[in-house]
Amino acid sequence: MPYSVFSQRGCILAAAIVFLPLAAMPAKAAAVLQGGTVTLSEGESATFPITGGKQGPDNLQAQCEIGDVGGSASITFDGENYVPLSDPSVGTVLTLSRGDRRSYSLSGVVDASRGGDAYIAFHFTGAPAPMCFPGMDCAGAEGKSGSVTVTCRNGAD
Repeated sequence: MPYSVFSQRGCILAAAIVFLPLAAMPAKAAAVLQGGTVTLSEGESATFPITGGKQGPDNLQAQCEIGDVGGSASITFDGENYVPLSDPSVGTVLTLSRGDRRSYSLSGVVDASRGGDAYIAFHFTGAPAPMCFPGMDCAGAEGKSGSVTVTCRNGAD
């Protein structure tokens, strides 16, 4: 009996024709973050290069942690040829206080196929200004941190 597209066998055959070639495709290589630990003073940056994405988009999974904060600190997250699919977004300012420790599971796409290097970076830009209005006692405002430590590693490590 011939197969009809509307029969059960016809549907299974049509699905197999569509999905089997997709299953046989090789898996896309993942981008790799070159991790490490960097202690930053105000005005300094921790930059973590990413390999991959030269032939087109590659997925990146990484873990980053910011800690050893001795006071108030503002840190800006940056990236080049990296499109985040998780927080933080490029340009986000992270505000931390004394003793804070923040961990981020980064998930994103790296596409350096148009040239240039791919990386993520954390810039220690200083401390947020304390909210202090005229007539208030601002002596208790937290001082700025002298340094922060940023640690990143590839998600597969």
